[in-house]
Amino acid sequence: MNGYQPRMSPRSLVDPRSGSFPYPWFGWESPPPESLIARRIQIHSDDIDPALNVSARYFVEGHYLAADDSEAGNADNNASYREILLDDDRGLSLEVDSDIPTQREQPEVRAWQDVDPTVVETDVRIPGYGMFILVGKAMDLGGGTWGYSYALQNLNSDRAGRSFTVRIPQGANVAGMAFHDVDHHSGEIYDTTDWSAAVSQECITWSTESHEQNQLANALRFDTLYSFYFEADAAPGPTRATMVLFKPGVYAEVQVDTVGPQLQLVDCNGNAVSDECDIDCAVPGCGTPCGTSNDCNTNGIPDECEWDCDGNGIADECDLADCRPGEFWCGDCNSNNVLDECERACYAIAVPAECSPAVEDDGDGVIDFCDLCPLTTRGYACNLAEPAQCCWPGKGEDTCIDAYPYRSCLPEGGIPELIEAPCRAGCLIGDADADGDFDLSDVASLHTCFSGDGTDPGHAAPASVCTESFDYDDDVDVDLADYTEFYELLRGP
Repeated sequence: MNGYQPRMSPRSLVDPRSGSFPYPWFGWESPPPESLIARRIQIHSDDIDPALNVSARYFVEGHYLAADDSEAGNADNNASYREILLDDDRGLSLEVDSDIPTQREQPEVRAWQDVDPTVVETDVRIPGYGMFILVGKAMDLGGGTWGYSYALQNLNSDRAGRSFTVRIPQGANVAGMAFHDVDHHSGEIYDTTDWSAAVSQECITWSTESHEQNQLANALRFDTLYSFYFEADAAPGPTRATMVLFKPGVYAEVQVDTVGPQLQLVDCNGNAVSDECDIDCAVPGCGTPCGTSNDCNTNGIPDECEWDCDGNGIADECDLADCRPGEFWCGDCNSNNVLDECERACYAIAVPAECSPAVEDDGDGVIDFCDLCPLTTRGYACNLAEPAQCCWPGKGEDTCIDAYPYRSCLPEGGIPELIEAPCRAGCLIGDADADGDFDLSDVASLHTCFSGDGTDPGHAAPASVCTESFDYDDDVDVDLADYTEFYELLRGP
């Protein structure tokens, strides 16, 4: 085999939560590109140069996403790793040794602690949104200087990571900051700009652009590992790092227990009082103020520093534990440790979609409860939606008729005004593949349908399927105005 699979989907179209992806994928050109390494694993030569990586060991990972595993709640055990060896005789070639076993159901980042027990490893679960894994190590460099190294892997979270912060004691000197990521290639759409590092008196932070600034920013996407390093003249101890998530959602950031420069006090809420004194004035050495924080689950962390998606000042874990049968607001119908009122509920009804009756009449993969067009059928074989009004512009005032048939309104010179215009031909406007969302597959269709302004010289009218799919303003073309409307809705699978 030559390794080329012309119908494989790019990873940017994979939904790590559900394990779904479009197949076959026709967005890449065929035959394959000329480069022998295109669409293969690529490694920088410097990363495997023995002179630059003394005593380094190398590991590879295979990760398999499957929809049935996701539905069964088994999405965290689908990655396995094994060690590979450097063969200098073949020009910095990495070779598989059949005598080295594969570590099944273990993602690659766990290899670090497996070979070095001094590494601190922490699972970071984002309730309802997958898992990250952080490993960290402190190294005594001598002369009162310590090196701090971290590897953060996004195992299967579609929310992705936007920034990583480690707190430092005031007055500590920081140097030697480094960052290592992956280089997307072979037509993948994501940006490859390195995360920038910023140092303040309290912390060091690596970050990329926000989702609002650039949806294709170099976020820490699923099954990807980024590493961070710095040196400081402060000895190590237990600390908490902060990871900010990239895509909007219930939780914006998460605190992670790890190793780092020893702070004068552990103060998660930043009020200059140690967490243990915030919780209990009886702790030796506590002055005033103290005892101002609750710790409902007695885990030593003030409640205000824990998950609290509804903002009621009580940790979600305690809301769930204390929820009485029949109480709607604090229920957890899908048992994913997220309050129902904090989950996506399609409309204003605080019931997660997966707990609603799974009626799905139109075969588009979206249950009716969440489907803006629940009577859609694939291939546009459905009735056109009726407009709220059809209006004919007049010299003095417009003439409008309610519920005038769409098929008659346009040909007769009228302008249909749809209620919020969610549907056309019974389908979501912009959802060319009728799968209930606005994703890169629809982007490809939009580019094919784009005709430009119908008033431009030489304009060629687009096909009717294109105007039904993308003509938001009903001017019988697919132009920049429609392009803008579509990109306001683009969110991915």
